Parts: sequence; structure tokens; C-alpha cells
Amino acid sequence: MSQILGGTYATSPSPLLVNIVSAMRHAEDTATDLLAPVETSVYRLAMTSFQMARRYRNFAVLSGYVGTGKTFAAKHYQKITPNTYLIEATPTMTASSMIRLLARMVTGLDGKGSIDDKFRAVIDSVANTDCLVIVDEAETLTPHVLHTLRRLRDLANVGIVLSGTEHLTGIIRPLQGQFDQIRSRTGFWPETVRGINAEDAAALVQAAFGAKDVPDEVVARLYAYCKGSARMLVEGLIASIQQFRAGRELNVALVDAVAKQALCLQSIA
Repeated sequence: MSQILGGTYATSPSPLLVNIVSAMRHAEDTATDLLAPVETSVYRLAMTSFQMARRYRNFAVLSGYVGTGKTFAAKHYQKITPNTYLIEATPTMTASSMIRLLARMVTGLDGKGSIDDKFRAVIDSVANTDCLVIVDEAETLTPHVLHTLRRLRDLANVGIVLSGTEHLTGIIRPLQGQFDQIRSRTGFWPETVRGINAEDAAALVQAAFGAKDVPDEVVARLYAYCKGSARMLVEGLIASIQQFRAGRELNVALVDAVAKQALCLQSIA
């Protein structure tokens, strides 16, 4: 970019500029959420987990069924809160790959050096700060990676949130198990979230369509279809209705038609 602006770029900058414009357009299109953040019960619980781990510099465990809104809350919190690092775990993640990822996030560098050098660099950068590390889909991590996170917490004195499905609790909870050291450092561990409640569903639907435009029976029908999944409600039902509504009245018949034709959901009697 400096060469282009200075007029010293050796070849035509057109292909590069086209790529830049495309990347900017994609970033703008995906930067906004389908809905503005709605403070559902799951969202509030997630915020409490993040705040507790950050304040007391220990572990918090947030477990819930898929689609309840944990990832949405984590991404939103990371977006609005400085010094927060979100790791989206995968089944193939090793301790080495996690450390390299953290090093890039924290230091902005990906230079030479051993894995231990990078780990020490991360510790030196965040030690005794208000840093928070959120690990999403933590149930996919191996014991080695989890123990590495524990050492990060101990050596840097920072907070870590392990967020995942209901299986996460089964991995860490057993007494005298291999994760006793994480258990003893966990300061906040609520019961597993099974789904959003009816009030959460109403708040999400009203945020999408406006409180005055949504009859109670429509909210009830949408909640019945989503079966406690905020993801199904927002990314499936609400998104499909907004796409195919075409100015029609928002009623139960429209919800049933969209559920059947766009999402292949079984009709609700």
C-alpha cells in the first residue's frame, strides 16, 4: 500500500486493489450480527462466567447444549472487551498449535523460536494483567492441551473460561480425576444450559421483528419449533421468515409454511 500511494509500485496495482475491496466488502457484510445482542438468560450467564474468571483470575466452566448461544456471547464479549483472546478449539488442536496461535494473538508475531519460547513470550506479555482467554468447544481438547492452559493460568495469573457442550462437564467433573487441578482452580461453574427459555425466545423474536409486530401465538409457535435452540430460532426460523416473508402478515400460518418449506421441520399440530 505504501508503494502504491507513493507511486513506486512496480506493476499494475489493479489486481491487489480488487482483492482489497473484496476483502473490505466481505468484512463489512459479516461484521454485523443477524440480530443485535439480546440479553437472554444464556447471554447473561456467559457474561457472568467471563467477568468472574477475569476478576478472580481463575477458571470458569460454561457448558450448554449446542445452539444455546455460548459462542455468540463469547464472540460478542471478545469484540467489546479489550485484552480478551478467543480460541476456537478443534479436535486436531495440539498444545503446540494452541501456543503458536496464542503467541500470534498476544504478541502479533510469528517468528522463530521453540514452542517453549513462544509460551514464555505469551506469559510475559499477559502476566498479572486483566487478560482473559476464552476457549470455545473446549470439550474437543486433549488432556495435554488442558494441562497447558492450566499452566498458563498458574504462571501468568490470568483468567480462563472453558466453554463447550454438556460433554465438557463430564470430562472435568470426576473427583480424583486427571483434571482435579483444573477443578480446584475453577471459581464459577453453573449447571449445564439445556436451552433458551420462552422469555429468551420472545426477546429474540421481538428484536428481529419489533415487539408490536409479533403476536403471542407466533412467538409460542417459533419457540416450539426451535426446541430451545437459539441458533435454530435466529439463524434458521427468523432468517428464513425475513427472506421469504415478502410483506405478508406475520402469523402462525406463515411460520408453519416457512418451517416446512425452507427448513424441512415437522409440522406442529
